[in-house]
Amino acid sequence: MLFFALLFAGLAVFGACVGFGTIGRPMYGQALNSYGWALCINGVALAAYFVFTRVRRSRPARRAARTSALRS
Repeated sequence: MLFFALLFAGLAVFGACVGFGTIGRPMYGQALNSYGWALCINGVALAAYFVFTRVRRSRPARRAARTSALRS
C-alpha cells in the first residue's frame, strides 16, 4: 500500500509540473495544463486514500496490543 501511495504522490508531482507548464508543450494548439491539473488532483486523492487505508489498518493492531499489555 505504501508503494502505491508513493507512486501516486509522484504522479501528482508530475501532474503539477505539467499544470504549471514546466513539462510538456502544447500539441496542435491544445494546452496540457488542464490535463496536468487533473492528473495532480487524482494523484493526490489516490495517495491520500492509500495512506489513510494503511493508517486505519495499523491502528486496531496497535490498540489491541496495548490493551493486552495493560491487562497482564
